[in-house]
Amino acid sequence: MTIGTLLAVSPARAEQAPTAGKVSIGALAGYGFKDGVNLGLGVRGGYTLPANIYLGGTFVYHLGKSENVGIGDVKVNVYYFGFEGGYDIGAGPVVIRPYLGIGAATAKGSYSGGNFGGYAIPSYSSSDTKLGIWPGATLLYPLGSAFIGADARFLIVSDYNALSLFATGGVQF
Repeated sequence: MTIGTLLAVSPARAEQAPTAGKVSIGALAGYGFKDGVNLGLGVRGGYTLPANIYLGGTFVYHLGKSENVGIGDVKVNVYYFGFEGGYDIGAGPVVIRPYLGIGAATAKGSYSGGNFGGYAIPSYSSSDTKLGIWPGATLLYPLGSAFIGADARFLIVSDYNALSLFATGGVQF
């Protein structure tokens, strides 16, 4: 038997993941390990093609950090949104989805005015939006039309990088 005959008889193809051919909508709640990227909440939605390719989008808002600096309060937080593309791998009862996200990431900083030596210091706020990318992986456990799972991602924005871990849950239809 030749190699060509073997390939014609038993073509190799990946099995469909339980998420294939379905739309999914879910929530994210977790923590990032950098100032401004701490407690985070988000949403994700997308469609997994029958070929296990995931196409979707996400929005994540990190509540940030607030600190009194003696002459007022300083607050910093980060949020980002954009496109995500990945590949769903059925691994027994779970689905593993490595993915890459790309979109706009905004860092916001604000200072609420205080008093210094009897002089009022005015409030100030600023934001900066840059291109962000976030490689990551999601582990999903389907429960009928619902799912629960975990998500790990590494946000990269210029020289500002942060690892975040999330719990996730949602529905697929």
